[in-house]
Amino acid sequence: MSIILLLLRLPILVVHILVGLFTILFFPKEPKNFKSSHYRIMMLWMNILSSILGIKVDIRGIPDQSANLFVSNHVTYLDIIIINKLLPVNFIAKEEISSWPVIGRLASKTGTLFIKRGDNVESSKMIYEMEERFKLQNKIVFFPEGKIGNGKRVRKFHYKLFKSIENKELYIQPIAIRYPTGYPINNNYSEIISDKSLKGEMFSLYLKFLMRRRSHVILIFLDKVSTRDYKNETITNVLADKINHALDDLNS
Repeated sequence: MSIILLLLRLPILVVHILVGLFTILFFPKEPKNFKSSHYRIMMLWMNILSSILGIKVDIRGIPDQSANLFVSNHVTYLDIIIINKLLPVNFIAKEEISSWPVIGRLASKTGTLFIKRGDNVESSKMIYEMEERFKLQNKIVFFPEGKIGNGKRVRKFHYKLFKSIENKELYIQPIAIRYPTGYPINNNYSEIISDKSLKGEMFSLYLKFLMRRRSHVILIFLDKVSTRDYKNETITNVLADKINHALDDLNS
């Protein structure tokens, strides 16, 4: 059954990627010129991709369209697909992704912001770019852990990029993502998926999803936080605690 699913889905996946590459040829060069229709196209494309991969999302809570920034724990590269199918957003990603075949092209043309980790100058540039995007009413998603986590709890959130919302009346909605071991009975984190992600085995992970009839992901939208209530160093702890609390509840 697994091989049959792979043989059926793989050609569809290839065609879907080619359609995506063709579609972005008509996207504006600058994200500031994106219209709501461009974001709807992105969400539709991600939605279809999610279906091809056999992913079923259990949405808990309500995506808050009034939020300016969304932050989440980071478990796999599939996180972007799952979030983007539901939200009209741009992501912040590590710089090396921009040079990846196919994925880098798709990300670059759909408004992704790329950052070189650990570079203070680049961080300052990113903060400025985020501020400019907020002025345009663009919504941004990033993963404050800075790298893929273990899927069980979030590690330390880095606060540097939160300077982009300092002294501004903006809203942040935290999101908790969980790839459960045996949904819906056992919602503890899947060690297999977490292990493959931590090792960077992206191709192997995609194959795993393609060969399953259905894979479940739990996505929890938590109450938004106002930036005027916290300093950027403090707000990271508040957001991390909210996400960890939601993930811990899934373990019980």
